[in-house]
Amino acid sequence: MKIRWITGLAVHALGCLLFVFLSWLGFYLYTQLFGGLGSVGIAGAKAWLLVFYAYAGTNLVLALLPPGRIPPPLCAALGVVVLFYLLPQHPLRAMYFSLLAGGLSWLAVLASRKLALRLQA
Repeated sequence: MKIRWITGLAVHALGCLLFVFLSWLGFYLYTQLFGGLGSVGIAGAKAWLLVFYAYAGTNLVLALLPPGRIPPPLCAALGVVVLFYLLPQHPLRAMYFSLLAGGLSWLAVLASRKLALRLQA
């Protein structure tokens, strides 16, 4: 049980670092391709911070949950919530961050399960 929690926390923490790096990379590529970021409605940095807090909180819960039926819908719910939060004013950011948040969470769940099984065997 301790091995599952430690691997879960480590892999999901790595996922949070990867989220920060990939969101920075996405902003950099967007500004290189299309120019500066336009701000409409919600300020971009505050929206990113709220999305990151939701992502980090969800990943903390996912790291401590036992394997079963709950993690896949929770990852999907995270992606849908991020999509609906950003969609009215930032459609491109909404698609990017919803796929990034839901996809990275699901990859972290799969990686932590696989790593925990390898360490227990």
